[in-house]
Amino acid sequence: MRTFENTDPYKLGEDKRVIFRYSQPTFNNRNTDYYYLLLDDDYFIWATKGYFPPLNGKPEKWVGGSFIEFPKSGLSWFINAIEQKFMKTEAEGGLKKEELTYSEVINDEKLVASRWFGTPGYGLANASRDRYGSSTFKKQQEFCFTDEMLFDKGLLDNLKIIAKKIDSGEL
Repeated sequence: MRTFENTDPYKLGEDKRVIFRYSQPTFNNRNTDYYYLLLDDDYFIWATKGYFPPLNGKPEKWVGGSFIEFPKSGLSWFINAIEQKFMKTEAEGGLKKEELTYSEVINDEKLVASRWFGTPGYGLANASRDRYGSSTFKKQQEFCFTDEMLFDKGLLDNLKIIAKKIDSGEL
């Protein structure tokens, strides 16, 4: 399995691997969160950066980095999981009512799509990779794409365009 370094939020804006940018106001509408899809050979990296305000005499700073790394063919798989597994009934080929996750091994990495409810959305996880930030607490890489991001703000449509480019060999 290919390894990566955590992305530096200060360098994301100029990173040559960025193929897509998305932004939205923070939950309190005071700042903006930035999201980046980076293409590194046959892998995607979904990375973020957000503004962290001054606190306890320390200056403001950008925080963020890589949330999830996955084989680029996993993007089409994730979109298919949302549309064909979560948005269809069992009779139509979707998941059973009580199932909230769907997983598959793609290029030797276990990808997991899940339905989130506290923050309505769909999670994409790579159970084969540990999250950055803690060497003592191991947790899989994961990001929740909110329903608002995917459907109301058009992120899913943009991801579909990128997935088609992958499937056609353009990317």
